Amino acid sequence: MSDRRFNRINGLIGRTMIPRAQTTSLALAAMLGLGACQGVIGDTPAGLGPHGTGIDPGATGDPGSGGSAGSDGTGSGGSGGSGGSNPGGTGGAGGAGGGPSAAAPLPARIRRMTNAEFDASVKALVGIDAKFGATFTPDARQDGFTRNDAQRVDPVFTMQIDDAATQLAAQARAKFSTLAPCANPTSGGEACAKTFLAAFLPRAYRRPVLPRELDALLAVYRAGIDGLAYADGIEAVIHAVLVAPGFLYTTEIGAASGPPASAPMTITPYEAASALAYLLTGAPPDDTLLAAAASGEIMKSDVRDTHARRLLRSTAASAQITRIVEEWLGIDRIAETGKDSNTYPEFAGLKDAMKREADAFVNEVMWKTTHDVGDLLSADWTIADANLATMYGGTTANGRVSLTNVPRRGVLNQGAFLSVYAHATESGPVLRGVAMLRRIACIDIASPSSLNIQVTPPVPDPTKTTRERFSVHATDPVCASCHSKIDAFGFAFENFDGMGKVRATEGTGANKKNIDSSTTLAVGMDFDGSYADSSALVVKLATSPNVRACFARHLFRASAANSDRATQPTEESFITAWNALPLEKQRNIVDVLATWLSSDAFVQRRAEP
Repeated sequence: MSDRRFNRINGLIGRTMIPRAQTTSLALAAMLGLGACQGVIGDTPAGLGPHGTGIDPGATGDPGSGGSAGSDGTGSGGSGGSGGSNPGGTGGAGGAGGGPSAAAPLPARIRRMTNAEFDASVKALVGIDAKFGATFTPDARQDGFTRNDAQRVDPVFTMQIDDAATQLAAQARAKFSTLAPCANPTSGGEACAKTFLAAFLPRAYRRPVLPRELDALLAVYRAGIDGLAYADGIEAVIHAVLVAPGFLYTTEIGAASGPPASAPMTITPYEAASALAYLLTGAPPDDTLLAAAASGEIMKSDVRDTHARRLLRSTAASAQITRIVEEWLGIDRIAETGKDSNTYPEFAGLKDAMKREADAFVNEVMWKTTHDVGDLLSADWTIADANLATMYGGTTANGRVSLTNVPRRGVLNQGAFLSVYAHATESGPVLRGVAMLRRIACIDIASPSSLNIQVTPPVPDPTKTTRERFSVHATDPVCASCHSKIDAFGFAFENFDGMGKVRATEGTGANKKNIDSSTTLAVGMDFDGSYADSSALVVKLATSPNVRACFARHLFRASAANSDRATQPTEESFITAWNALPLEKQRNIVDVLATWLSSDAFVQRRAEP
């Protein structure tokens, strides 16, 4: 390709490329030319090519990748673990406010798709099952979820997207006979390109397109065939589409020509279809859902409920439900967790098995069978390979591992949870306690950094158990108010070591001591009481209305792609609606999701403050 042609194509692609910087959603909407035509995305300012600059707001962090997370979420130990603060939820099961339409709606916004959504969208559009998302800059997290409206684009990510689009467009050439057929590519190439774009762009942008958008991409096509062939022009067009805002972003800004008024406004049918599809399947809307958007039927509550339940029977929903639940608990990070090989020589060989167990178990409970968070927490069985089953001490039959005769119940006693929330060389009672408070009980615990407290880990002491060493927190008046709650949860898991193996003792020789995993909870919730260990505790948690309400809160945050305090009124309204459901529907993830999707709040938005 000549330098002249390369520069010309890149200049044209720059007009459709992801924006150089991101500010608020509405400001970004103005930058991208989002206006009156059902929230369509027009041209970006000229010259914004693939090497611009971006803003990454530093959204909430993770337990450390390859290590562990400190009590404030910062990584430590292992192979370079790191993270950030992870805000807790709000306590209690009660709701506030009126029904779903009575609360302040979510903010109008533009959301960049996640890395996993990029892969799924590419597959739906060009039929290529590429896994570029795993090579991109990791998604920012909000309340633990990758699906959120805090995703931003930095220079590294911009180049990664551009490189992926280049490779995908080249791979798509093998599919042009069906993707972009042309009987006379020499004399009728441009006519074929127009036909291709007329069908391709609405699928790529998940909405009708404007004539000026078609014209812009025809200009890219013409630059692409400069001295070459029809296929080169189509390849250039596909590359341009895959880096365009219309493909990379989903909008929720409605059809208004200007910023929304103070009163709630309604998103467009196509925006509603995209929001519903990406939530439930992690992929763009299918033809049936797009048809409902074209007719406007998708705006009806009962129609959204019907489509939600239809999509939740699809295989794509399986992976999506599993992803949401694993991100809620943080166990999706097991793949990046590392341990000291001298302390835990078996961990490296079992880590992948722990990930497969989490995937299979969550999928079986939450999608295939009961859909019940209670069963997720208390099941006396799991799905694990022979090596992991041996570590657990369970018996395998009919594809399942029975745990009835061992002190291990549910997902919180599995290797993934216990390894992620532990240190590289020892168990992590603080990590496990904080995770339980925030993820299971929705009790907010401030991070030490937010209180200007410098945490000093307990010094190693071979004469003391981990519990004895970490109990020092409760003797410090500054720490005691939080650690009385944290430690009460965390110490219940001390019968498991840092990789999730059951242990009855700790230490060796003269320093060998029995493990104490007993605990008494007094946090003002319906599961307060005394427990022998975490197995007894999780069985109680599985029946707790407070825990079910906490799960509903987190499910709302994943569904709404937002967990900012500014969305609290909408969250409380959702919890009020959830509380009004019969008990069997409160326990069912399908019914909880359908409650949100069929509400007025799902299709209403407001101007950002």
